[in-house]
Amino acid sequence: MSLGNVDLLWLVAGVVLHLGSQLARGRGWHSVVCAAHPAADHPRRRDVLLTWVAGAGASGVLSARGGDALRILLLRRRMTTTCPRLAGTLAAETVAETALGALLTVWALSAGLIPGLQRPGLATAALVAAGAIALVLAVRRAARRFPALGRACADARRGLALLGSPGRYLRRVASWGVLSRALRIVSLLCFLAAFALPVSLTAALVVMVAHSSGRLVPFGPAGAGASLGLLVAAFPAVTHTHTGAGELTAFYLGTTGVLTAVGIALSALVLVRELGFAGARHAAGDALERLRVPRKAPVRIPAA
Repeated sequence: MSLGNVDLLWLVAGVVLHLGSQLARGRGWHSVVCAAHPAADHPRRRDVLLTWVAGAGASGVLSARGGDALRILLLRRRMTTTCPRLAGTLAAETVAETALGALLTVWALSAGLIPGLQRPGLATAALVAAGAIALVLAVRRAARRFPALGRACADARRGLALLGSPGRYLRRVASWGVLSRALRIVSLLCFLAAFALPVSLTAALVVMVAHSSGRLVPFGPAGAGASLGLLVAAFPAVTHTHTGAGELTAFYLGTTGVLTAVGIALSALVLVRELGFAGARHAAGDALERLRVPRKAPVRIPAA
């Protein structure tokens, strides 16, 4: 399928709903940030939402962690806080998203939506739990040996404050995460319609699981390849259609390219808003200057 055959109305609807999904997650993060700081230091909701959108756009180029780093740097300019505490708030918000993603993956595996894969057994779950416990113990030991790291960890724990109130967390964060997932599913339905692929809840869930699996691979191109490979393998079998690999590739590259371009544009607009055009250009120039190989100074021969 060529991009000329794409239905632009469905494509635009999918982009708008995708942005709505990002704003819903940003709303949940705002609740976490407010719970981790005194009332006098609460940031404006608008600033948090714009910061979240900027980080989402940057993650399409950098990585998920790169987008989080940008969120921390931008929001720190707007309020009195520290980077470790903001990192803790991001970790707290991610708990809801990770739990929802895990439930979706387990359900997909149990329902056979991903051919060739099975639900992880008890041994795998125990291995993952043991790894998590070992990581926590290693961090605690390092924090005792290095006081600066200990202070940073203590500040990061303050960012997790809302996790100490499960009821409030469910109402103020997890509920927005559920809304974000729902908007993402409807967005995928619009994208499927835009590329004239089978439109169903099952098809949208398969696409969502494929995208999520790609995020497990830290290297961007490899993650995209893993997502596309899973989508090509699972989509025809699950939807009981003869959808070809070329159609699915055009769908994946088209939607990913459009969302990445929109995300980069919005992230650039937020950066210009925060830093000003001159400041953003100066920051970009400094970054490029650091990439250049320094030239050796010419050797001057003293006059006789």
